[in-house]
Formats: sequence, C-alpha cells, structure tokens
Amino acid sequence: MAERLVADAGALLPGAPAATAALLGWDAPTLAAFCEAPRLLVTMPHASPNVFFPRAAVAWYARHLQVRDAELFHVRLMLTHNNFGDLGWRPYAYWYLNDAGALARATLFTRNKKLKHVIVASRPPLGEPPVDAGELDREAYRHAQRAANLALSCMLMMAFHERRAGVARAARTLYLPLDWLVASVRAQRAAGTPPGARLAALMDAAPARRLGEGGELAPAADWRDAYVFDNPTNVALAGALGDVDVIGGAKMHAYWPDVAAAAARASLLVRFRQWPGLDASALPVKPSATLQRALLADGIEYSQGMALAEHGAYAMAHDPFAP
Repeated sequence: MAERLVADAGALLPGAPAATAALLGWDAPTLAAFCEAPRLLVTMPHASPNVFFPRAAVAWYARHLQVRDAELFHVRLMLTHNNFGDLGWRPYAYWYLNDAGALARATLFTRNKKLKHVIVASRPPLGEPPVDAGELDREAYRHAQRAANLALSCMLMMAFHERRAGVARAARTLYLPLDWLVASVRAQRAAGTPPGARLAALMDAAPARRLGEGGELAPAADWRDAYVFDNPTNVALAGALGDVDVIGGAKMHAYWPDVAAAAARASLLVRFRQWPGLDASALPVKPSATLQRALLADGIEYSQGMALAEHGAYAMAHDPFAP
C-alpha cells in the first residue's frame, strides 16, 4: 500500500512540498518503517481542525504505548466521511488562541438543517488563516491549504499539532484517510490481486455508501462505488494494513462483535484495545485558569491546538502508566 500512497500523493496534496507530506508520514523513512512494522496501533479520529480533550489524549496514550513497546507503529486512520452535524468534533469551526492568547473562533461552514449532513471531505480545503492567528496557526494553515479537500486539511492540522507536541513519533506515525484505504482495497480487488480477492467476502457483505453530488453519503449499488462502508466494516478494513490493534472506547466496544465478524470474513487480524478514559487529573495538560473560564463560557472543550499554544511539546510531561 505504501507504493500506492506515493502514487496518489500528488492528487491528495496537489503541489505540496515534501515537508507537508512528511507531516503525514508520507516520506521514505516512515513508509519503510510502516511496511516493516510487525504490529500496528490504529486510532480513528474524525475529520476536524479541532481535537478536543479527552479525545485528544487517545493519540498521546498511543504514543506512550509505543514508548513501552518499540515494535508498535501508530496509524491515525482519519474518518473523512463525518458530517457537519458531528458535535463531538465540531468540524464547522476552528477554535484557537489568537495572537493575544485569547480564545477565538473561525467559522468554516455555516451548517443548518439542510446542510448539516454534508460530509467534511466534500468541501474545499482551508483558505487563509484568521487575521488574528498566531504564528503556529499560520504555519499549520500553510500546510493545510495544500490539501485536496477540507478533510485532508484537517488531517494536516492534526498532524502539525501532534508532531509539534511530540505526540506523533518521528518515523513511527502515519496519517491516512479512510476513503483512501477503501479506494486502495477496491483497486486491489478490481485488479484481481490476492489481497483484493481475500477481501471480496467482506466487501460483498457490507452496505456500501457513495458520495452524492450534494456532498452527502447515499447508498451505493455495490463495492465498486463505495466511498466508505458501514462502521463495523470500516473498522475491520484497518486490518488490511497489517496486524492491528484498534484503540476504541465504549461506543466501539458495543459494536465490536460486528467488527470481529466482518474481519473474520476476510481473515484480517484486528483486535480491540480498550481506551481506558481519563479524568481531568490524568490528562497530560490543562488550560490556564483564564482560558478555562473562556472555554466554560463558550461551551467548548480544551483542544490539542490550544494545548500546544499554551504548553509547547507536552507529550512527555505526564506518563499515563506512572505508578
């Protein structure tokens, strides 16, 4: 799959410099390490410029699992098909600390009843940064503007924050869009490759969804038109990347039997690793008192972008496995 990713990079990041691709791990050392990794950790964030705590701590937790086990390679498999009604990640706006250190918001998409089901990947990439953005956000935007769509812009924002925070390990972390993985699997099957043939039973049993002209997901006739599949199949497809542990919470745990059944159809190695959840005292960083008051007033959680602005490279400031 690494070869296909290199071939597709031009369409996914049109005109992007090597430094932008490297943020995602689309560089030779990381791709070589990915191909050689005996075991993969997979986390599955939603496409959004915001990764709020406690969700932001999942990647940080994965980073500490890697510290404890050097064989683990981390894949951030982004769910690009989430829509603007996704209140857990709020992809319709970006909350950040402006150049004066105050909480600010940039609206990216005006959602309403008619438009909230439009998926993030159907929108154009990020434009110019807010006029009051600090230098960190301006640099993140410079990379994110190189993407082919908003979901990929979000993936670049996430990677930028996590690289700078030390959350994403150099040459041991790879960012991939789920729809790219689905397209890769479809291409393998269409070409008659052995992996593609092995995945046929999984793909034929799964409800496929295509991307409609209005930017919403709609039922697809069969696997040939699939943008994504149903949730259990999407998670099971992570096993196409290798020997995989998927980190998930209570919601994923509830439908994991369906994931296991889907993976078994294609003999994929996919295991569930429970995200333990963390209370505020166990999180790696906390907002300043002033920012906490502003977050409470706006009903917004602390994000990893804000944490980077306030704390810098915070990844190793706290060990979740410390006695």
